[in-house]
Amino acid sequence: MTKFRAFAIHLAISLAIFAVLAWLVVFNWYPEFFFHTDGGWRGLRIIIFVDLVLGPALTLVVYKAGKKGLKGDLALIGLLQFACLFAGTWVVYSERPLAIVYNDSRFSILSADDFRSEGLPVPDLTTLPGDYPKWVMVEIPQGIQAEADFRSRLFKAGRTISTYTEGYRAFEFRHQQVVGAPRDPSALFDQDNRVQALNAWLEKQNRPVDHFLFYNVASRFTYGALVFDKVTGEQVGVIDFTG
Repeated sequence: MTKFRAFAIHLAISLAIFAVLAWLVVFNWYPEFFFHTDGGWRGLRIIIFVDLVLGPALTLVVYKAGKKGLKGDLALIGLLQFACLFAGTWVVYSERPLAIVYNDSRFSILSADDFRSEGLPVPDLTTLPGDYPKWVMVEIPQGIQAEADFRSRLFKAGRTISTYTEGYRAFEFRHQQVVGAPRDPSALFDQDNRVQALNAWLEKQNRPVDHFLFYNVASRFTYGALVFDKVTGEQVGVIDFTG
């Protein structure tokens, strides 16, 4: 077997593994806009480097027909590639978004690390409807005193409202705290780069701005506006302010 045939075989095996992992990243762990807002592409690049570059390249360098100890060298390469690939995939998996949480006119996209950073256990959200990441909201108590007591209690506990898992419920677009609290576009898009981002997005939609409702959205890598259709309540896009 020639060096390049060995390289091609290794690359073909790596491509098959990559196809499975890429499917998991794009359609399961970081679906839809989460792929861009929460580092799905960054994670995929780690997998690409380890799986499609590192392993096959080492085979190309090391392989020589009839070389003494070749099987051991190839086994070592395979072991190294597997270890690096496992570690990289675990990082991508562990940092995946678990929930997109609504409160106070904004959405926060949370991973397991966001809960751990506040000294909280990673919540089990399997009872909530839908696939991961779960769409949830924290219903703020009504009434001036009840709301003040709620916020004071969380502040003293050093917790953000978005991590108040005890108050999680399935997100409802028609809930009064959602439909009654979109951001005013003139206030949200108050800088040149934001206006440009909005106009570019609207051109693709071919619809006027008053057909949509806008809410702040924040994740590890982006900050912007999450957009809903005003009539249907369908989530229709994300306008990134950090690009």
